[in-house]
Amino acid sequence: MNQYFKYILHLSLLLSVTGCKQHYKLTDSKSENKQINNELSTNDFSETIISPYRIELTSKMNEVINTSLIDMEIGAPEGLLGNFVCDLTYIKAKEISDKPVDFCLLNNGGLRTPLPKGEITRGKIFELMPFENEIVIVELSGENMLDLIDYIKTKSLMTKSRKAGVPVSGLRMIITNDKVSEVKIGSFTFDKSKNYRVATSDYLSNGGDHMDFFLDPISIENTGIKLRDAILTHIIKLDNKNTEVNAVLDGRIYHAE
Repeated sequence: MNQYFKYILHLSLLLSVTGCKQHYKLTDSKSENKQINNELSTNDFSETIISPYRIELTSKMNEVINTSLIDMEIGAPEGLLGNFVCDLTYIKAKEISDKPVDFCLLNNGGLRTPLPKGEITRGKIFELMPFENEIVIVELSGENMLDLIDYIKTKSLMTKSRKAGVPVSGLRMIITNDKVSEVKIGSFTFDKSKNYRVATSDYLSNGGDHMDFFLDPISIENTGIKLRDAILTHIIKLDNKNTEVNAVLDGRIYHAE
C-alpha cells in the first residue's frame, strides 16, 4: 500500500471514531500549475490532515464525566475497583437479559489502571478498560461451578501478584484454613445440582486467564454490549443523578486467617 492510501485509510478511521460527516458541493473550479514543495515530508502531510481530528478526539477524551470520592484499585481477596466494576456489570446484565442472572465474575488482569480519587475523564475509562471485550452471560452446570469456586479460592490465596483475587458480584465466599467453607449465590447457599447464569466478558468465556470452567457451557448469551461502554454509561448515569462514584469492601470474598 503506497503512502497516499495509508493517509486516506488513517483519516477514514479517525472520521469513523469521531463521528464527523462532511458534505461538499462544487461551486467553482479553476486550474493552475503549482510548484510542489519537496521539503514537505510525509509526516508533515499526515499531521496536516489528521491534526483537526486529533484535537477533537483529545477534547472528547478529556471530558469529565463524574468524580470519584475515593482511590479505587484492584486487590485480593477483593478490591474496591473490582467490586465497583463487577457490581455495575452485574446490574447491566440483569437489565438486558430476559432470564435471571445469578452473579458476575471478571478478572483483575483486565482492569489495567487504578481509578484515582477526583475527576474522572472519558479517557481514563479507556485506560482502565482498553479492550473491546463484550459482556456475555454463560450458563454453567453445578460441576463447572465447583471448578469456578476452586479457581476463586486459589486466586484469593495468592500474594504478590497483580492477578491475585477475582472480582465478583452476587456471590459471597468464606475461605477458612485455606478451604472454602461457605458459598452463597445471591441469598442462597450454592447447590451443585443446579445450573447458574454468570455475567462475564467474552474474553474470559473463551477460557481467558485460565478460566477453563467456561469452556463447556450449557449456553451463552451474547449481549453485544462492550464492558467499557457499560462502565461509561453507569458513571454518567450516576453523574446525571448528582451521585459521585464510590465503592466499599464488604467481605464478599472473606479469608479467615
